[in-house]
Amino acid sequence: MNFDLTRQQEMLRDTVRQFADSELAPRALELDERGEFPFDIVKRTGEMGLIGIMTPKEYGGTEMGHLARMVAIEEISRVYPPLGFFFQTCHLGHYSIQNWGTEEQKTKYLPSLCKGEKIICDAITEASGGSDPTTTQTTAQLDGNEFVINGRKVYITLAGVADLACILAKTDDKFNTILVEKGTPGFEIVRRENIAGFRTMPVNELAFTNCRVPKTNLIGQEGRGLGIGLTTISVIGRTGVAGIGLGIARGCYEAALKFAKERKLYGKPITELQAIQFALVDINVDIEAAKWVSYYAAWQIDQGKDLRAIGPDIARAKLVSCELANRVAPKAVQIMGAYGVSEEYHIVRRLKDALQLFPAAGTQEIMKATIGRSIMA
Repeated sequence: MNFDLTRQQEMLRDTVRQFADSELAPRALELDERGEFPFDIVKRTGEMGLIGIMTPKEYGGTEMGHLARMVAIEEISRVYPPLGFFFQTCHLGHYSIQNWGTEEQKTKYLPSLCKGEKIICDAITEASGGSDPTTTQTTAQLDGNEFVINGRKVYITLAGVADLACILAKTDDKFNTILVEKGTPGFEIVRRENIAGFRTMPVNELAFTNCRVPKTNLIGQEGRGLGIGLTTISVIGRTGVAGIGLGIARGCYEAALKFAKERKLYGKPITELQAIQFALVDINVDIEAAKWVSYYAAWQIDQGKDLRAIGPDIARAKLVSCELANRVAPKAVQIMGAYGVSEEYHIVRRLKDALQLFPAAGTQEIMKATIGRSIMA
C-alpha cells in the first residue's frame, strides 16, 4: 500500500501553501475584522484552478480529484479557514450538477462556477433542523412546465453572495433538487446571521414565495432529490469539513511550536520543559492520526468505491478532524499563555472557526450514528 501523494498532489500542496502564506496570511485579521466576502481572493483561486479541482476539464475544471481537494482545503485552512469553508460549501452545488445535472446544466453553469465568476450555495437546512432533511417543509409543486416553490431555508452559507441556489424541496410526497437563479421573482435573500466563526462567509435565510422556475432546472430524476442531497453532504460536505479541521489543527500546532521554541522561561526555551514537550507531542500524534483517517476517505472516493459502503469512513474523517481542531486550538492557547488569546497570534480566530465545524455537514452525533449502524450491522 502506497501512502505517498502523487507528484501532482505534492506540487499542488506546495503551490497552495505558498499562496496561503503569501496572499492570505497578511490579510487574515483584516478580512475577519471587516467580515466582507473576499471576492478578489475567490476569483484568484478560480484562476489557480482550485475551485474546479474536482470538475471535469471539459467543463472548465482541473479534474484532480477528491484527495487533491482535501489537500488544498487543508493548506488553505491552515492559514485562513473561512476560505476553506468556501470550498467545502460551493463544491456541494458543483458536485450535484456535475454528477446528476443535464448536459445543458453542466455547460451553462460549471465553467463560470469554476472560474469564480459565479457562486452557488446549497440550501437544505430548514428551521425544523438540518440533521433530518425528510422534515423539509419547502414545497415545489408542478404547474405545467414550472415548479412553484414556497418555503424558507435557514443557515445557508454563501446565500448572501450566491448567483445560484441548489435547493431541496418536496413535491407531494417526494423530494426534488432544483436550481434557482438569483433575481428569480419570489426568491428573496433574507437577513444575515451573526455567526462567531468564518466571519467572511455570509450565512443567510432564503425565502420562496410562489417562486416559479422551469422544470428544466430539476437536477436528476424526479423524486430522487433526497438521495442527491444526502450523498452530496457525505461525499463533499463531510470530507470538506475534515480538510478544514486538519488545516485548523496544523495552523494552531505550527504557531504554538514556533512560539515555544522562541519563548524563554527559567533561562531556556519552554520546549525544554517536559510538560510543553508532551503537549506538543500529543498534538502532533493527533494530527497525524486524523490526517490518515481523512486522506483514506477521500482516496476511496477517487478509487470509485461504493459511496454508501464508505459512508462510515467519511463520517469518521469528519468526526475525528472536527474533534481534533477543537482540541488542538485550546491546547495551543495553554502553551502560549496570554499570547494565545491575543488576536495577533491567530489562535482564537482559528478556535472560533473550529466551533463552526460541529454542526457543518451533520453533527458529531449524526457521524456516530452513521458509524454505529455500520459496526452493528
